[in-house]
Amino acid sequence: MDNRWIKIGALGLVLALAAGLRFADLSRSAVRSDEINFLNYVERNQSLVDLWRTPPWFNQIPLADSVPIVWARLTRQAAGEAVIRQPFALLGWLTVAFGALWATRRRGLGAGLLLGAWLAILPFHVYHSREAYYYVMAMLFASGMAWRGADLAVKLKAGGCLRAREYAEWTAWTLLACMSHMSVWVVAGVAWLLLAGAGWAGQAAAGRKRHGLAMGVVTAALALGMVRWVLRALYEMKRAAADPSAHIGSAFDFVGPRVLPFFAGGANPIGIAILAAALAAAGWVFWKSRGRPGRGDPLYGAVAWMALGGLAGSYLYITAVGGGDKAKLAYFAANLPAFLAFAAFSFDRAFSGAGEKRRLALDAGIAAALVVLLAVPAWQVTRLEGKTTAYRVLRAWLDANLAPGDAVVVDRWYEPWNEMARYAPSNVFVTFTVPDEPYENYVGYNWRKTTQTAFERNEAQAFIRIARNHEKRAGLWTWPEKWFAHRAVVTNMAGVWLRDTGFAPMEEFYSETNRVATEVFFDTHADVAARARAAGQDAVWFFGAGWRLFKPWQQGDFADYRVLEGEGALEVHNLRDVPVKLTGEVVAAAMGGEQRVRIGELSPLAFPDGRLERRTFALELPPGVQTLRWKKLGSGGALLVREFRLERAE
Repeated sequence: MDNRWIKIGALGLVLALAAGLRFADLSRSAVRSDEINFLNYVERNQSLVDLWRTPPWFNQIPLADSVPIVWARLTRQAAGEAVIRQPFALLGWLTVAFGALWATRRRGLGAGLLLGAWLAILPFHVYHSREAYYYVMAMLFASGMAWRGADLAVKLKAGGCLRAREYAEWTAWTLLACMSHMSVWVVAGVAWLLLAGAGWAGQAAAGRKRHGLAMGVVTAALALGMVRWVLRALYEMKRAAADPSAHIGSAFDFVGPRVLPFFAGGANPIGIAILAAALAAAGWVFWKSRGRPGRGDPLYGAVAWMALGGLAGSYLYITAVGGGDKAKLAYFAANLPAFLAFAAFSFDRAFSGAGEKRRLALDAGIAAALVVLLAVPAWQVTRLEGKTTAYRVLRAWLDANLAPGDAVVVDRWYEPWNEMARYAPSNVFVTFTVPDEPYENYVGYNWRKTTQTAFERNEAQAFIRIARNHEKRAGLWTWPEKWFAHRAVVTNMAGVWLRDTGFAPMEEFYSETNRVATEVFFDTHADVAARARAAGQDAVWFFGAGWRLFKPWQQGDFADYRVLEGEGALEVHNLRDVPVKLTGEVVAAAMGGEQRVRIGELSPLAFPDGRLERRTFALELPPGVQTLRWKKLGSGGALLVREFRLERAE
């Protein structure tokens, strides 16, 4: 068979593997964080002009935000999880293709297969390719900045002159990389220094002058493109310096040592072994070249400097920006292309004395071994139900295990109007009591006591422990273990597997354990009734089908209102063995005009528009469980019930 077709077939297999892992079942995982924002942009057909004129964040540039908007318009697809992720999966696949083809042209088929297969199967890169977020874009453009930067540095150091279009190409790669995420900036600075230094070292006086002028133009172009974003970032850094809680991420001493193992495979024996083998190959190459690998192989030397210099810069930069104690694995992502090229080329260079055919076989053997070792973790990344919380699984559990109309309190007040609003159950309502972020609100609103009181009053029937907010300051809130009769764990199965094996490529899988395995504490209606009977109460009640839950927190009102728009059921338990005469009390307001409501067979109660008022009625309740029907009379509008009580009649 023609060698050309062998090359096409081998690289085609690598690219097919990369495509399968990046595009398969993209809608499976629930959206989170900025992915929700990206999905919201597409749903409301966000204006790109407005997005760039008034970006929502000071520490982000809206380049990645714009991608799903443009993609949805070009492909004419309706908004959805898969739609917003497709362009980022494509960026990830293009990175693999670029790496495989670039390494093949520079070093031969063996190096191309090795670099391409490593990128294709690497869980870290697969994960970010399947997420509508900033980092896969940063890695694509950083690959051009680093790999093409190494090409140009080799040419300059050999005494060659760069054409204007080559300077322009590198400027474009670098500008786009810098606009992808601010963590790229220091890596771009290192790449600029290496490119400038290569020209100074390899050029004669006239060439140096020309190169210096060209790099001045490059610098001016980058400054012009970035000045607005740098000023905004400086403002954000100043704010963060004054408020240590503004630093986000996990402990630096957790993240820092795990960066290179994750770049190799995972933070586990497999990843460490792969990393050790790559570093051993690099050590062999350095020893054979007497510490100057660029002398025998200029491209290898340039890639090595790009990788090692970029990593050193990132560690210093992230330490400074994170206040010395916070970091995220993804902040190092811009270094992955240069590092993986350095690692792949180290193997290839170490095999250089084996002869051309044996060298190709050894490179291909390493590539195949990487695929075997990392195939299962890469596949598990495609099976993730959430990143990290499996909101769809949680929603299904709530609907299947709680009674219609029940209220569920979650321990992070953002969840009910963000993630849990996107994945809202159909039978029950997820809410919060009072704000618990930042810590000042947690203390000021006395979140623990307020939440405990809500359950003691039967205002909610279940509690979701998802964030364990302020546990490090205040200790874990263990009252739910004592109060509720039941506890369940809703698990992101692939997330637990990736976490427990050390392949989960995001620190939240390790630092926020309840997001991967979410605890739900709950009582059945029978449990609540038994507790109330033991406390000497006469009756207990639950809002059922036909009611909505409404919380006007935007107006500073953190009360839960039950909304009746037609007919609704109230499940009432008489806790005595004999009929009980009760007095009912309703505190409610009408919306959309005065509302009249009939409760059971009683005379209608009238409530004025827009004003809370109290109404009472008499009720005789037989023993056992009864359904009390509420019916709003007339059409239009709604009744908002703030309080409902049943007490023994005097």
